[in-house]
Amino acid sequence: MDARISARRAEVRAARRRARLRRTLLVLLALGVVAGGVLLERSAVLAVARVEVVGLERLERDAVLAAADVPPGTPILRVRTGRVAAAVTALPLVRRAEVDRVGPTAVRVAVEERRPVLVASGRGRAVLLDRDGVAVAPGSEGGLPTVVLTGPPPDVGRGVVDDAALANAHRAWVGLSGPLRARVVRLIAPDAERLELVLDSGVRVRFGRAEDLAAKVRALGAVLADTAGSGVTVIDVRVPAVPTVRTD
Repeated sequence: MDARISARRAEVRAARRRARLRRTLLVLLALGVVAGGVLLERSAVLAVARVEVVGLERLERDAVLAAADVPPGTPILRVRTGRVAAAVTALPLVRRAEVDRVGPTAVRVAVEERRPVLVASGRGRAVLLDRDGVAVAPGSEGGLPTVVLTGPPPDVGRGVVDDAALANAHRAWVGLSGPLRARVVRLIAPDAERLELVLDSGVRVRFGRAEDLAAKVRALGAVLADTAGSGVTVIDVRVPAVPTVRTD
């Protein structure tokens, strides 16, 4: 009996030693994995060697690189692509940016630039606006319709929401059908209540507030079709159910 008890106790002690050994080995293995990961992360093998920037037309590559702030030698695993994309998107000319790690040593920044579609002009200043109504650059560009304001246009990086008259004009322009939008050469916006569109034919359209857009667009299209070549110079669609015309 004593021999069996002694043998059993020896087996228990051996089992405990094996369990302690397994735990020790697992801890050492985990520490090795962590240490290896840290060494690998800091290794030059996984460091940024180049940053590719694609999609640029107006924007300077150096401006994108400065915003991205991913210098050579940065551990590739420490590059937070979402943070970099947000920083690049904050540039006035950038509408959207996507950032990806490319292999172990490269980062690609794909930029969608804001494209100017309107000019906003007032008080001797002009800025280019994109379709979202963001001022993307100072100056004007031939071939783009101009919104004529009584006050100054917004600063670069700001939006049409800063000016009620400009916001109304921009909303109306966006709400036009494609064919009508292509015919607009100037939008005269003295305030948020009064808006006049000047077409490429010289016809002036009293549009008013950018509301009931679908009805106003239908009314304007119908009147233009019915009065083509008739000498009409002014069309008033402020009350789209009863549009009026005038000839000089």
